[in-house]
Amino acid sequence: MMTQLIDSHTHIYAEEFDEDFSAMLQRAEESGVSQMVLPCVDSESWPLIQSLSEAYPQRLFPTIGLHPTYVKEDYEAQLSYLEQHFSVGIVAIGEIGLDYYWDTTFRSEQLKAFESQLRWAHQLGLPVILHVREAFRDTFDLLRSLQLPGLRGVFHSFTGSREELEEALSFEHFYIGINGVVTFKNSSLKEYVADIPLDRLVVETDAPYLAPVPKRGRRNEPAFLPYTASFVASCYQISDEELSARTSKNARRLFALPPR
Repeated sequence: MMTQLIDSHTHIYAEEFDEDFSAMLQRAEESGVSQMVLPCVDSESWPLIQSLSEAYPQRLFPTIGLHPTYVKEDYEAQLSYLEQHFSVGIVAIGEIGLDYYWDTTFRSEQLKAFESQLRWAHQLGLPVILHVREAFRDTFDLLRSLQLPGLRGVFHSFTGSREELEEALSFEHFYIGINGVVTFKNSSLKEYVADIPLDRLVVETDAPYLAPVPKRGRRNEPAFLPYTASFVASCYQISDEELSARTSKNARRLFALPPR
C-alpha cells in the first residue's frame, strides 16, 4: 500500500474550493493525501475551518491564529476573538509571524500580535505555524528574546536563503515546510533543500496558491502534493516512498495527528 502523504498547510476552506469541495477531497484521497492541516488567518476564516474539521474529524485538522498580513488597526479585537475560540482539537497556533513584503505600515502591530500568539502556543503546549516573508531577522530575534522553553513549530513555505535555512534549523524544535515553490525554474531553493535533515522536513501545498510544476498557474489543491514530494525526493536522491513516509511521520509528530 502506498504511503500516505500529509498536507501540512492548506487553505481548502477558501472560496476557490466552494464549487468542487467534495470532488477536490476525493482527488486528494486518490492521490494519497490522507490528512490536512488547515491554517487559520483571521476571525473570518475560523468558523469555516471549525465546521470543516468537525465534518471530517480524521482528515482535516484546525489551527487558530492571525496571519501577519491581516494585522491592521483592529488586531487586538481579532486576537480577542480568536482567544475566545480556543477549542479541543486545535493542533497548532497559526499561521502567525511577520510579513514585510507588501507593506510595513503595521510592522509594530505585527510584532505585538506575533509575540502574543507565541505566548499562547507556549501556554497551551501547542506548536506554531510560522509565516515569514522578508522578515527572518526580526523573527529569529523575537524567538530568541522571548525564551519560551520547548516552543516548537514549523517555518511554513520556506523560501529563505541557505544562510536563513541554517539559522532556522538552529531552533531545534522547529521543522521546515516545503511546497511547490521548490519546483519553480527560478527558485534557488532546490540547490539546498536537501540540507534540511529528513527528520525536520514537512511538505505542504499552501493551496490554493503556489501550484507546483507541472501544474503551475492553476489553482493548487492537495492532490498536487505528490508532485512536490517527488521533486523533493529527487533532491535528496531517495525514493518517493521514503520521502512520503518520513514527512508524514514528522507532520504527525509535530501536530499530534492520529493515525489514519
